[in-house]
Amino acid sequence: MQRLLVLNLSMSLMWPILNNDYTLGALFLGFLFGFVLMSLVQLKYGQYTLRASIFALYVFYAILKSNIRLARQVIAGAFSAQTSLRPGIVAVPLDLTNPFDITILATVITLTPGTLSVDLGEDVSGRLRPFSDPEEPTAFEDAPNVEQQGTQGDNPVSQPDLRTELAGAKETVLLVHVIDLSDPVAFRAEIKDHFERPLIQLRRLILEMNAADT
Repeated sequence: MQRLLVLNLSMSLMWPILNNDYTLGALFLGFLFGFVLMSLVQLKYGQYTLRASIFALYVFYAILKSNIRLARQVIAGAFSAQTSLRPGIVAVPLDLTNPFDITILATVITLTPGTLSVDLGEDVSGRLRPFSDPEEPTAFEDAPNVEQQGTQGDNPVSQPDLRTELAGAKETVLLVHVIDLSDPVAFRAEIKDHFERPLIQLRRLILEMNAADT
C-alpha cells in the first residue's frame, strides 16, 4: 500500500517536470495518470483511493451540514426565551480495533460542529467506564495465585487467565457529547453507518493489499 502511494505521488511530481508545465492542473494530471497506472498494477489500490476520496467528501459535507444546522439553532435561540437544545452524551460501540482508525473517527466527530469526542471507554458488565479512569480493583487482584496453588511438586498446573478472558469480553465504546440529542439510537446508527463502516472497509482494503505484497 505505502509503496503504491509513494509511486503515485512520485509520478504526480515528475509529470510537471517532464512536460515543463508547473501548474496545479499538471500536478493533478500526473496524479491521475499515476493513479490509473497503479490501479492496473493493483486493483484494490484504485478501490481504496476512490473509497477514501468519497469518505473525505462526505466528511466535508457533514461538516457543512452541521455548520448550517448549528447556525439555525443559535439564531433560533437568540430570538426565543426558551432553548430547545437537549445536550447529552452517547456511548457509541465500536467495531474498529486499529488505534489509528479510532483516532480518525474521534477526530472526524470532533471536527463536525455540535459533536465532540469526549473519551474512549469500555462496557464492563453493562456499566461504562472511561479508559482514563483508574481501573477498580477486582476480586482477582486480591485472590491468591491460582498457578501457585495448583502445583504438583515442581510442575505447575496451567490455569486459564480469567482476567484476560474478561478483558477480551469488554466492548470498546466512544463517548460522544452532542449539543442537541433528540434520538440517541438514530445518532449512534448515523455514526456507525456513515463514519465507522467506511473506515472498516478502508482498513480491510489496506490489509488485503499488504497481504498481496508479501
